[in-house]
Amino acid sequence: MTQAGWRLVAPDGFGDYDWFEVENRGLLMGGHLAYGDRTFPVIVYDPVRLAQDAASETENDGLFYEANVIVVADLNRATAEAAVSRLGGAGVFDWLLG
Repeated sequence: MTQAGWRLVAPDGFGDYDWFEVENRGLLMGGHLAYGDRTFPVIVYDPVRLAQDAASETENDGLFYEANVIVVADLNRATAEAAVSRLGGAGVFDWLLG
């Protein structure tokens, strides 16, 4: 069952400057996947920041875990929204609707 209609919802009050910061940090936290009136937390990374966070966490605790992570080559608003649309259209998130 492939469900089109998934969208990315940025944190409340997010504006252009916040997206600028996301691009510079390579990380979007506090966002949600939305389908109809249901939402699910999501984190969006670029590969460099993901590698940095994983290396830092595994160095300290020996493991790294983040639920509902999407990685895009170049993180910005357009690529994050396109990734959610593409993955949602492919049925990747269908399990969340279970």
